[in-house]
Amino acid sequence: MPTYVFKSRLPTIATAQASTAQTTVEIAVPEMVGRSCRLEGYDKRDIPTFDVEEQIIAYASPDSTFAVTKKLIDAASKTIVIGIYDFTAPYMEELLLAAMARRVKVTLMLDIDTKPESDMFDRLVQMGMRGVSAPSCANPTVHVFSSSHEKVVVIDGEWVLVQSGNYSANSIPLNTVDGEAGTGFRTGNRDTGLAIKSSSLANFFAEILEADMALVDAVPEMLRKPVEDDFFLVERAPAHRPSHLFPSRTFNLTAPLRVQPILSPDNYMDIIPGLISKARKAILIEQQYIRSSQPLVSKLLAAIAEAKAAPPTLEVRIVLGKLFSQGDVIKEERNLENLAAAYGLKLGENIRYINTDEFVHCHNKMVVIDGESVLVSSQNWSDAAVSRNREAGIWLAHDGIAEYFAEIFENDWASAFQQLPDAGDAEVMTPESLGNGGYIRVERGDYEEV
Repeated sequence: MPTYVFKSRLPTIATAQASTAQTTVEIAVPEMVGRSCRLEGYDKRDIPTFDVEEQIIAYASPDSTFAVTKKLIDAASKTIVIGIYDFTAPYMEELLLAAMARRVKVTLMLDIDTKPESDMFDRLVQMGMRGVSAPSCANPTVHVFSSSHEKVVVIDGEWVLVQSGNYSANSIPLNTVDGEAGTGFRTGNRDTGLAIKSSSLANFFAEILEADMALVDAVPEMLRKPVEDDFFLVERAPAHRPSHLFPSRTFNLTAPLRVQPILSPDNYMDIIPGLISKARKAILIEQQYIRSSQPLVSKLLAAIAEAKAAPPTLEVRIVLGKLFSQGDVIKEERNLENLAAAYGLKLGENIRYINTDEFVHCHNKMVVIDGESVLVSSQNWSDAAVSRNREAGIWLAHDGIAEYFAEIFENDWASAFQQLPDAGDAEVMTPESLGNGGYIRVERGDYEEV
């Protein structure tokens, strides 16, 4: 009988104990692929700006990401190129299989570190997809990045989707109606994304993905080692739907809009601290976590402090993600002390935690400045994310788009927890224990620190 490991906040320990009336079993909980491998050299690129003149769609999870993604993938007629960190949602596999059935050429570069990903990858390759194991520490041969953590999709060389969310059931929940709460609505992670119609920008991101894939210079299947998992993780589902849903919003541009790609390890730290330091009204941030003691993250926080020093009335508010273990709570207590002492950012007033009665997690990596500009990206606030991973984002200044994401932030801030949440105690469950319902499966790629 397979064992189901459940913790109300996910495990960070190496083993868990399962007790029944008949026997006691020790269950090994494997770690994900280590991300501290020795990296090969990478030559940073000069990242240009682009003038976009057509259309931009802003979207969010759990509200509208799947609906927007399905619409664009279903409309693909020639090519789909994807670079993504986690891909486990079976319905996303079905979308790609349907595209391949109508002769669309699909390319997937995936950071493979779990058995469900490995199995899915193999099935798609068997059906004719071009598959490449990303050149990260998860690849047993080619180690250029700690993690290939981007979430980029290029369709027909015309559209590019850049987002914070993975292709997991919580980051792209199966909500087919855009921003509406029908009877089958599924909550999930808070994530955000931008779909931009621009052949020049789409081709730029396609070239980045192709260059990364070219670093893997052997048959992808031969470079991969099997990933063996004999367990999966579940947790209690949020008790309620989000109080307000946000349909995607389409912006038809009437004048060229300057768009700046933000990549790690290339230009994140060259651009983002300076943009933050120039804020004069408000800095709104949603992040999975902030590792305030890490040197490069300290520079980002120093940029916030610099902005606060210019007009003392500057508003800084941050929504952070869920804490998955009691060990995380202890670390976060120290983190909050440092954020308050070094940067004047206080729990409740400046920092809150996503309401897990409505959302699974805050997996977002969004920055809104002065209600005028926004960063939508894959970069967490860790040194690895801004300097050693492959990550991707978009920075743009557009009042309407910034307003859309600011509205989402305000909704999440209003319901967020103002005290440090309790991570809860661990449980181990049998398949029969799950029969009463009330649980959701959680993919480790959505919460692992990278």
